[in-house]
Amino acid sequence: MNNIRKILNIILIGILLFSSYKILNKSIQYKKADKVYTQIKEIKKNITLNNNNKTNKKALDLSSINSDYRGWININNTNIDYPILQAKDNEYYLKKDINKSNLASGSIFLDFRNNKFSDKNTIIYGHYMKNDTMFGELKYFKNPNFFNKNNKIIITTSNNKVLKYQVFSVYVTDANDNYIQTNFENDYKYEEFLDKISNKSLFDNNSNVNTSDRILTLSTCSYEFENARMVIHAKLL
Repeated sequence: MNNIRKILNIILIGILLFSSYKILNKSIQYKKADKVYTQIKEIKKNITLNNNNKTNKKALDLSSINSDYRGWININNTNIDYPILQAKDNEYYLKKDINKSNLASGSIFLDFRNNKFSDKNTIIYGHYMKNDTMFGELKYFKNPNFFNKNNKIIITTSNNKVLKYQVFSVYVTDANDNYIQTNFENDYKYEEFLDKISNKSLFDNNSNVNTSDRILTLSTCSYEFENARMVIHAKLL
């Protein structure tokens, strides 16, 4: 009986130590991510301040830090204020920061198939972090009041062009749902796609989207069911 008790105690101690390690490691990763993104936001701030003091404003271009830099995304009343990167696949920046160093929270990144922001459907991915960083605060769009009052997404490209988007659809879907199609063989197919993603929305804001519009898609994990994804669609204004 004593031997069984000893074994159980050893198992419980092992579980406790492993759980403590996981909590500590997560805390370290959060602090590491905070440091990385605080530094890059400070660089952005300094570039902006310097540009404001010059007659010929230079672009907010961080390509000297990373040639994969494509722009910067902001969403009002959230902490979503991050650089956008783009690799040759959709795996690389899942666990890499803008310095190409390993980082659990990864980066906000553009689908590798997109020609920057010129396609019919531009797709941007980011992790849903439990400390509400990266794309964690996209969850606010599940609230109808937030959806209606904070429906603007701003992207500043590397050549300083400001793209303003208006959110028209938000929903949770399966990872296998083809909401990430970037281009379409004809207007009819694109119209079908727009109708499908509009009808899926949790809320209706009476936004008119048609085949002449270019749209932005934000994608992150969700936890309503296995392999759930939260998706937000917005049209370029």
